[in-house]
Amino acid sequence: MIRFEDPCGYVRPDLEFEPEFSALFELLDGTLTVADLLEHVRSQFDQSVRASQFRRILQWLDEEFLLDSPLFARARQFLEADTIEAVCAGSVYPAEPAALHEYLERILQSAPARAYPQHAHAAFIPHIDFRVAGEHYAYPFNALRQAEFDLIVHIGTSHYGWQDRFLLTTKDFVTPLGRIKTDRELVEALRQHVGLPLTRNDIAYQPEHALELHHVFIQHLFPDRHYTVLPILVTSFHDFVHRSAHPSTDAKVSAFCRALRDVVHSSGRRPLILVSGDLAHIGRRFGDAWDAAPMLDQLRAEDYEVLDAIARGSSSRLFATIARSGDARRICGFPPAMTFLEAFTPGEGVMLDYGQWNDLPTKSAVSFGSVVWY
Repeated sequence: MIRFEDPCGYVRPDLEFEPEFSALFELLDGTLTVADLLEHVRSQFDQSVRASQFRRILQWLDEEFLLDSPLFARARQFLEADTIEAVCAGSVYPAEPAALHEYLERILQSAPARAYPQHAHAAFIPHIDFRVAGEHYAYPFNALRQAEFDLIVHIGTSHYGWQDRFLLTTKDFVTPLGRIKTDRELVEALRQHVGLPLTRNDIAYQPEHALELHHVFIQHLFPDRHYTVLPILVTSFHDFVHRSAHPSTDAKVSAFCRALRDVVHSSGRRPLILVSGDLAHIGRRFGDAWDAAPMLDQLRAEDYEVLDAIARGSSSRLFATIARSGDARRICGFPPAMTFLEAFTPGEGVMLDYGQWNDLPTKSAVSFGSVVWY
């Protein structure tokens, strides 16, 4: 097998190629056009290779950062930076600080702030677009108003990167409300304690909204609080569902969750744990052959089972609930929720809210909910 040793961390450590690819790699020296490359491949290997197939192979190699291309140049610029800029400012929420504070406070005031205790120490919170479901952020973030913390452990869904099971970054986050410091020492301690290779490629953070939509609420609620963040993006766990194998049976998942628990505990810090995830994604936009609207009542019942498992703090129940349907509803909060439950065994929480966005133009729907732990 062909493997790449990349000290810069652009190429993911588990990427492997059959030996036959070595001949193609030798051709990729920048001197040949795509048409020339295709001609070489057909003459030396397989006359039946179609141009569309070959272009997909090249696109895949490009997406894996193996080609010197405009995509790689943009990725390199990000990977060498020390900050992650907000991608939702000016679209999902106002880019001007005063307007943003006012906007967020209106959302928080849309739910009774004193209807439940406000000192939660952990929360499962959506990352649905504010413009379609902003009021649903009021419930969990009001429950955090009196939280005591100097560290945020932030575990979210990775929508745009799959370079490894868990993706870390040492970059700070910048929003219109200021800069959030990433705890570089804890990130490196976590990386060392896992004891297994973890990619240093953090390109997935560049377009990601899952953490950003929480950041602005925390900055709004705690403008004078001194804290750092330990950011973690989690990629797909669908392969575990496919194999009917609980994620804890995987060596990397088990080692990562154990290391996360130990590093946070031994830090002596006061952590607030935020888990960023939505629930189901159904309908034609997501590949289903049917409209979402007639399924919403059934979806609500199924989602309540998922939220109940999360609120019970049971990773085994959560996995069994999702595996029963083969993750047919594409629950994007599944990987970060499982990571949280496995790492911190939080016990029973309180389900605060549930909602659905029925996107009629695309005949699709996204569901979401929130749970907090006191």
